[in-house]
Amino acid sequence: MDAIKQRLKQLRFFDQLDPETLDAIAARGVWYSLAGGWDLFAEGARSNALYFNLSGRMIVVRQGPDGEEVVGYIRAGEPVGEMSLLSGEPHSASVYALRDTEMLRLSRADVEELLHDHGEFASALSRIVLDRARHPTASFQQSAPRIFALVATSRSIDIDARAKDLAERISGYGVNADWMPVGEEAPDSRTFDQREEDNDVVLLAARVDGSAWYRFVLRHADRFLVVARRDARPPRPFPMTTETGERVRKFRLVDLVMLYEGAPACPVADWIDAIGAARIFNCRGDQCTERIARIIAGKSVGLVLSGGGARAYAHIGAVQALREAGVPIDFVCGASMGGIVAACVAMGWSNEEIEHRICDAFVESNPLGDHVLPVVALTKGKRVEERLANHFGEALIEELAVPFFCVSSDISVGDARIHRRGVLRHALRASIALPGILPPVIDGDALLVDGAVINNFPTDIMAGMHRGLMIGIDVARQGTIDVDAFRDPPGFFAWIASHGVSAAPPIVSLLMRTATARHERTLKVHPADIMIAPSVPDVELRDWGEYDEAVANGYNVAKAAIQENWGVLGPIVQAIRTGD
Repeated sequence: MDAIKQRLKQLRFFDQLDPETLDAIAARGVWYSLAGGWDLFAEGARSNALYFNLSGRMIVVRQGPDGEEVVGYIRAGEPVGEMSLLSGEPHSASVYALRDTEMLRLSRADVEELLHDHGEFASALSRIVLDRARHPTASFQQSAPRIFALVATSRSIDIDARAKDLAERISGYGVNADWMPVGEEAPDSRTFDQREEDNDVVLLAARVDGSAWYRFVLRHADRFLVVARRDARPPRPFPMTTETGERVRKFRLVDLVMLYEGAPACPVADWIDAIGAARIFNCRGDQCTERIARIIAGKSVGLVLSGGGARAYAHIGAVQALREAGVPIDFVCGASMGGIVAACVAMGWSNEEIEHRICDAFVESNPLGDHVLPVVALTKGKRVEERLANHFGEALIEELAVPFFCVSSDISVGDARIHRRGVLRHALRASIALPGILPPVIDGDALLVDGAVINNFPTDIMAGMHRGLMIGIDVARQGTIDVDAFRDPPGFFAWIASHGVSAAPPIVSLLMRTATARHERTLKVHPADIMIAPSVPDVELRDWGEYDEAVANGYNVAKAAIQENWGVLGPIVQAIRTGD
């Protein structure tokens, strides 16, 4: 009983209780272990006990329309199952041990006695219930991964050296980080728990083998970084879980760190499929390691670029300002023309190369100039497709230098399509397929059009990619259409006579603006931490020749925003410079 009391005193829920209440809980509670992967209770089951998580991490899963979905996490010191027990209703979700977890169980009768006899216990439990009811998604924000496994897939990878280097880099961002080398035997659980309590982050170096250490790592890590060589093939099935952990494997967060050594033995996609990777980091140099350090430290920077036709040139100026200030771009995404600029960044192109390629593809001649009498669109779309092929070739999204995604809209089901894998130019073609202007892209039974139709500013999707800072650049907020162009407009042939066949008629601006207008005033669940909104005066959505003005405006507005937010950005930049 004394051991239980000592453990309870170290946890947040219990440190507010008086000694008498702690004695009563310790006398009634049953202390036991739940192996990683085992279920505590199932959705729909009858509630007959209250549980407290003493150490480890648990995951809460509910059956949704598209299968099981994660709704929260349970950290050490938090109760589990209190809502169902108090309401007398069946459990509304299933709970699994994400890694080895120590639990304290109180039966229904014991809880009722404690509530009746110990007011402090009743008050503490009531506060938890109210807090969870008011902030149902808070556990996602508060339960950042703390135990990271670095798993080497080859003995030629010095995983201990990489873990040590990574821990030092993470510490440079003001995060207390420690690491544990590859071992043969599993450590004492109390010693390991103490190591976790003493640090913000603990890295576990491991190799894929059958050792007790590797099994320990599989049971205890919150997130896995599988380190693989480009000249090797993944084993199948990939041993990423113990037998007891098979049930929760799909909820384990796994990243792929691809080392570009030797001749490629297989597509990166083979590794992604083998390990079920959520994110891919292609390491061709030191910058990748520093990026991973920022990500683990929660100091990464994600950049979100909106669609906006020719006004999206402003993104190029903003990227130049960020790079000039030393602000890293660890993740990048966009919709429509914003996706094009984001892809340029993800390719690793310099400012000069981005300018050359964008000018060649969009500025020097109208990319939407191949007009036709409309059946499905005003243009053939061939000109756009040729330019995407010329500049992006057969590049694959999963092999880009910077983690990237773009968004298109599947109007057959009315939902956004997130492009994280596959041929980059195909994804970009779908993302810029403005309805009525460019022909839609057919993908099986899906009909894909411009990402702006469903989600022109995908900060909500970027929020799920990392825990760090999010910078959003939105060029579609105001002044994006000339009302005068629609006052007493000429007929089709009169327009052609005055402007020629290569100039875009006002209907192009109308369709482009229609695609983005309705989303701009919608409150985002996950807004950008730093919002940059270039005004781009006098540049319409279809003014493809107005490059210099838009770029300059984006640069100046972004530079001012960087200066205004230097209190947040400065420490990240300084940590990078110190590490260099």
